[in-house]
Amino acid sequence: MSNQLKDSRLWNKGNGVIPFATRSQKLAVDLMKTVGMKDSIIESFMEGRVLRTNGLNPLSILQENLTEIDEEIISDLDKNGLSVYHVLLSYFMAGKQTEIQCEHEVSTYEKVITSKSYLCVPKDIFAEAMTFDEDVTNESNRETVIKECIEHEIFMANQGYLYAYVVSDEDGFADFYNLGVNLLNGELLRVS
Repeated sequence: MSNQLKDSRLWNKGNGVIPFATRSQKLAVDLMKTVGMKDSIIESFMEGRVLRTNGLNPLSILQENLTEIDEEIISDLDKNGLSVYHVLLSYFMAGKQTEIQCEHEVSTYEKVITSKSYLCVPKDIFAEAMTFDEDVTNESNRETVIKECIEHEIFMANQGYLYAYVVSDEDGFADFYNLGVNLLNGELLRVS
C-alpha cells in the first residue's frame, strides 16, 4: 500500500476499501453536509432513520416521520439499488405563464401540485456507473470510476442539485430528477 493520502469518501482508516453500502451512506452524509442540511437530520440518518421535511408551509417547516406510503416507496427503491437518505414534501408549480405588467414580469401558474422527493444515492456506485458508461468494464479502474462518480455528485450538490425520485401527488406520476434545492432559514426546500 502506498503512502499517498486516500480520499476519505473511498477509503476507511485501515488498509481496505469501504464496502459499497457504507460508501453509499458516506456519500449521502457528504451530500447532506454539502447542501447544509440540519445536523439533526444528518444524525437521524446516521442512526438509521430517514426523516421527511414538510415544506408546504414556508412559515412553519418541520421534520416529520415517514408515512407508510413513504416506507413502501423507500423499500421499492432499496430493492432497485437506491438508498434514500431524506424525503422532501413540497409544491411544484406547473404551466408557467409570464406576463409583463407595468415594466415588471409577473408569473402565473396553471396549477400547484404537491410532490414528494426521495433524495437518494446508488447503493453500489460502481455498478451504477457501469449502467451509464459502457466503457467502464475494467475492474482495474474501479477506484477511479467510484471517485469520479462521488466527485460529480458532490459537485452537483455544490450547485444546488440532488438526485431524487419525485412522485406527484396529483396523478401519481414519478420520475428521477436532479432536483434543485436551496435553504430557507436553515431548512432544505425544493426550488425547481
